[in-house]
Amino acid sequence: MKLNKVEIERYSRNIIFNEIGINGQKKLKKSSIAILGLGGIGSAAAIYLTCAGIGNIRLIDRDFVELNNIQRQILYDEEDARKHKLKAIAAKEKLESMNTNISIEAFAEDFNPRTAEKLLKNVDLVIDATDNMETRFLLNEVCVKQRKTFIYGAAIRDYGALSTIIPGKTPCFRCIFKKIPEPGSLPTCDRVGVLNTVPGLIGILQATEAIKYLLGSSLLQSKLLYIHLGSMSFNFIDVKRDLHCPVCVKRKFQFLNQKINRMQITMLCGGTTAQILFPSNFDVIKLRNEIINNPLFKIEKQSDYLLTLRYGKYQILISSFGRILIKNIESEKEARDILNKIIGV
Repeated sequence: MKLNKVEIERYSRNIIFNEIGINGQKKLKKSSIAILGLGGIGSAAAIYLTCAGIGNIRLIDRDFVELNNIQRQILYDEEDARKHKLKAIAAKEKLESMNTNISIEAFAEDFNPRTAEKLLKNVDLVIDATDNMETRFLLNEVCVKQRKTFIYGAAIRDYGALSTIIPGKTPCFRCIFKKIPEPGSLPTCDRVGVLNTVPGLIGILQATEAIKYLLGSSLLQSKLLYIHLGSMSFNFIDVKRDLHCPVCVKRKFQFLNQKINRMQITMLCGGTTAQILFPSNFDVIKLRNEIINNPLFKIEKQSDYLLTLRYGKYQILISSFGRILIKNIESEKEARDILNKIIGV
């Protein structure tokens, strides 16, 4: 794969860097990376991978831009938050304005057992920029099954962590984090906050590791890098494969084999927002139309992707791909009551 004159000029500082060179830049151009999650970590990783010249970048995120995001999610601005833009679409627009020489795909979809394998198909590497453990366990299973490398990254308060997971060569994510935490048992950004530079640093380090891996080297194989910016400490922890791992040894895919054949309700970060996922045969368009014509609801915003409305103290967001968020809520039971008594599902 050749570089054109514009690319040679654009990436000249990469090319004269001995560790990359012209051949390395060609490898990056041939590469394809999926970024799962476009928040604080994913924003930084996406920008640097775009500018580095990764040939194809796939952006995956189901969420919408909110004002509290832009404290750390540097791909977005106040206008994106005002319009409640889908992160995947807003990110694609920003990144395409930075580099027209690469291909950028946007998938505003939920990453779940029904969609996961499709969303990661035909990419060389995955950047894990998600914000919850259940999604990471699912990602790990998909990558082990497809023998696909992914770079784990996480950030909270003033510390973060990352590691490179190479199926068949290094410990998988389940080897490192053996126990599945109870829902709500781990701290979240909504509960304890996050220093805005931490996810940016993790994302930049993930982009660095991704470039190094694609060029044939890696510093984080079988290592967990733990960073604490409060004390400016960087610690490498050696990790080993679990010879009894249910995923990479026994190949039992607990999360991937889950079936979404009914409505699922989950309390998200902070415990005041309920997420409702519907099975693939659920008619979201019909539900939207019924609600639009119901005088009990006050419509706040409406687009092809999202309907935002108000019902009493509740804000309800209905996306076009079968996902509802109910905000200002205290429990799954309360969410179910709203769905049964008000929305009628």
